[in-house]
Amino acid sequence: MIGKGPQLSRNVSASTLAYLARIVISFLFVPYITAVLGDARYGVWVIIFQTINYFNLLDLGLTSAITRYVSKFLAEKNYTGISRVLSTSTLLYFVIGSLVAGGIYLFASLFFGYFRVADVAMLEEGRRALMVLGLFMAFNFYLLPFGNSLGAFHRFDLARGLAVAEEALRTIVMVWLLREGHGLVSLAATLVIFTVVRHLAAALWLRRLYPAINFSLGGASRDTAAVLFRYSRVSFAIVAGWMIIFNTDSFLLGLISSSAAAGVYHPGAQMLLYLRNAVNAVAQPLTPAMSHLETTTGIGGVTDLYLRSLRYASYLSFVLCTGVVLFARGFVSLWLAPEFAAAAEVMMVLAVGSSVFLPQIIGNSVLFGIGKHRYVLYVVAGEAAAKIILALALIEPYGLIGMAVAGAAPQLLLYLTLYPWFMARVLNLSCLGLIGRCLGPGVAAVAVSGVSGLGMRYLLPPESWGTLVCDVAMVLAMSLLVGWRVLLPDDRERVLDLLKKGR
Repeated sequence: MIGKGPQLSRNVSASTLAYLARIVISFLFVPYITAVLGDARYGVWVIIFQTINYFNLLDLGLTSAITRYVSKFLAEKNYTGISRVLSTSTLLYFVIGSLVAGGIYLFASLFFGYFRVADVAMLEEGRRALMVLGLFMAFNFYLLPFGNSLGAFHRFDLARGLAVAEEALRTIVMVWLLREGHGLVSLAATLVIFTVVRHLAAALWLRRLYPAINFSLGGASRDTAAVLFRYSRVSFAIVAGWMIIFNTDSFLLGLISSSAAAGVYHPGAQMLLYLRNAVNAVAQPLTPAMSHLETTTGIGGVTDLYLRSLRYASYLSFVLCTGVVLFARGFVSLWLAPEFAAAAEVMMVLAVGSSVFLPQIIGNSVLFGIGKHRYVLYVVAGEAAAKIILALALIEPYGLIGMAVAGAAPQLLLYLTLYPWFMARVLNLSCLGLIGRCLGPGVAAVAVSGVSGLGMRYLLPPESWGTLVCDVAMVLAMSLLVGWRVLLPDDRERVLDLLKKGR
């Protein structure tokens, strides 16, 4: 069974390792690019990316619809249905990609000048780089149905491997370009080339794995498009909310404050985003697995897998976020130039909200997988609205910290109240019981990581990379020891069996 079988384990393991690899790549690359570009120019680069990310809204939620129906048809061995879904979505994405390329060109020409970039030459460089990234977005959409659907076939191991290879090679090329004195336009062109190569490689691999799939634009179907859009309209609204939640910080700082403020804010926020992606590494393979489980075992199997995953995700999330609060200042002082010191405070504030938000990503996979994702929309809409209101009120008087508070406060409120209430309603569980399943492991995590972290910070101040690594390693070791007791008995037996087989 895919839901609990070895392929799910491979997917989760591969996704986790892939995100760890991407964190390492970012950890090594960010100090370099920030040092070469400086805070203001790096801020322009960040603003460009947050701008093009808004054009992802034209995805209209179709990506999640493809995942839902491909995994559903795969469970039924309905390859004709899969072929219709991929053929129809390819035709739709060709139209979308063309609209995106034109829209980005118009935005760069007409509106990019509204950002607060003091240097006119830097502003023009950013405008040209944004136009090049219009091609990046267009090709990303053109090739997305085949190049990005390996996960829907429960092959996140292959998808993540290709993504890591792309990022590693792309980063090496970007470092070389920066060393040779190239600017933002060349960096943008590199993104275009590597994105096309990755999507084509994924499409060829998919064709090799599933030769029964027959793709042709003539296989596109109006009925299939209608089914996809019925599912995707809710997903589209969710993506719009997530775009506001995770893609407005530097954008708003660039409009209200300065490109330098956007540049300083971004590294800290990016590290917290990578923590979110680390939990997503576990959660994303669960989405098609939940859909498969619902089809084969009913809601009981979905509920069991969700409760186990929530327990472990809560413990892990609280350990990571406590570590961020304790070691952010030491980490940033070693990682970035002194002009980026405020990124540490950004990380600390965002970690408080992330501690309760991150475990609920598991619930998102459940709701998307069983077609109840409208509940995600309700929470995301509330969080997005609250964040914008707070940001507009707090950026002017409090700057970077105001923006961080605007992100963390809605998460604390909504993911300890409204979200568990919705999950309890969907799975016929107790709301208070769900909150307890999140906070129980979380309290244990804060206790062990907080006490051990404070002790290590006192005994061995993190004033060098060596001492910081020792401190973090000791905290993680203590957290893993306690985490062993957090594992349910049958899961402890599974871990022991795996360890015995690995000898």
